Amino acid sequence: MKLCVDLQELTEIANNRMKTLFISCVGSHMWGMQSPESDIDLVMIYIAPTRAILRGESISPTVRQQITARGGEIYDTLGWEMGHLINQLIKGNVNAIWYVCSPLIIKPSFIQEELSALVEANLCRQTYHSIKGMAESQIKSEENPRIAGKGYKTALRTMNFGIKLLTEGSICFAPVLHTPGAEEVIEKLRRLEEAYVASRLPDRPDEDAFREFLLRLRMDEMAR
Repeated sequence: MKLCVDLQELTEIANNRMKTLFISCVGSHMWGMQSPESDIDLVMIYIAPTRAILRGESISPTVRQQITARGGEIYDTLGWEMGHLINQLIKGNVNAIWYVCSPLIIKPSFIQEELSALVEANLCRQTYHSIKGMAESQIKSEENPRIAGKGYKTALRTMNFGIKLLTEGSICFAPVLHTPGAEEVIEKLRRLEEAYVASRLPDRPDEDAFREFLLRLRMDEMAR
């Protein structure tokens, strides 16, 4: 799938001192489950000036969510600073994994490619807690009659992602093309827990590898 996105306008979302490293498309498009009414969810990963960090200046770890209409499309955009992204990857945050490993990279870079490889080499059991928490929240959202069916679908794709990660140590964005019922979703939640218990992945990622990656980026930014 190809998206037409105004990259110049997107990069202006962050303070002009920040350098955009890559931009990912997430949400329904990432899963191949979009409809004509779907927003285009974008995440901009940027890096703050190293000099500003060393001077003790206040650096925003995120750029708040913004919703804009352009060319007949609705764009839902947010930003994460690279240091915040690395910290969340070390914690096993599944959103952070999706931001880096999305199959839809709108603004690609060698940094994204290298970080994606690092993430895939460091998949771990710790991510289970983030996946389970997200799936439970998505299941609960099914109580909202305005989005009936969506909560179970999103929960099922999240749990399928988690089961694949925990059992095979791989990342797979498989769409859910049917409308699951409560029984199927609850059974999948049980299978997710079983996958966690049986997983042979390490408990945690190699934190030092991620810290060294960030250090190199900070030093490279300082040298420019």
